[in-house]
Amino acid sequence: MLKLPKARLIGDVAVVRIPAELEEHEKEIGEEILRRNPSIRTVIRTFGAYGQTRTTRTKIIAGEDNTETIYKEHGCIYKLDVATLLFCLGNLYERRRMASIVKAGEVVADMFAGVGQFTIPIAKLASPSVVYAFEINPDAYRYLLENIRLNKLEHVVRAFMDDCRNALKYGMEESADRVIMGYFPGTIRFLPTALRLSRGVGSCIHLHDLARKKTGWAELWESVKNVAEQLGYGVKLIGYREVKSYSPSLAHWALDFRVDCSPQAVRRANAPPR
Repeated sequence: MLKLPKARLIGDVAVVRIPAELEEHEKEIGEEILRRNPSIRTVIRTFGAYGQTRTTRTKIIAGEDNTETIYKEHGCIYKLDVATLLFCLGNLYERRRMASIVKAGEVVADMFAGVGQFTIPIAKLASPSVVYAFEINPDAYRYLLENIRLNKLEHVVRAFMDDCRNALKYGMEESADRVIMGYFPGTIRFLPTALRLSRGVGSCIHLHDLARKKTGWAELWESVKNVAEQLGYGVKLIGYREVKSYSPSLAHWALDFRVDCSPQAVRRANAPPR
């Protein structure tokens, strides 16, 4: 009997990664997933995400020729096209955790908003004064706007279709109490922008990236400290957690750290009295 690969159910669409040895059975696998899950209408095979915009490459292997769906989680509504956009169910706890630690009145910057994976629960379940959401992928941005509307969050979220490294041109330098960096790999190259977005001393940054299992978080933290030091910032690690396994050797890590010193604070402290 054919052993089915595990499928992820996003709304009424199932997403499955099929190993090479089962390649010739993809149609059979798709039909069996449909049979076992009556609420599913479409099964797609994923080949992973690529590029800076994290576009997914997929193929419909069973069911209807329609991959747009509605997914509900923690009281939030997400509309998206599963065939082209990434939505990781393995980050469910992390999305809820972020919403639970945002304090009332905070200004939050979500540097990689996608369809609103962090923006929507933070804006809906916490009480921020504003969430600035940046997304460079036009398709993801379109769904981000739709999800802001579906969740009635127009009064809380300001969305921008732009590279998050351009955030400073919108006058946001030193504005954020909390910066979310939910992206990988290579997240460290966006850290200078995150530091400049932060309000300075006391603000928090949440950085996601890939690193080796078990000890990878420590290597990431050394990279964070080095970049921060070069730019004149002091940072303190608050916590870290392995979000999920990514490959036999790599894990998806989340680092939480606080800004303890900033160039702006030093300049203010050394400025002559007026």
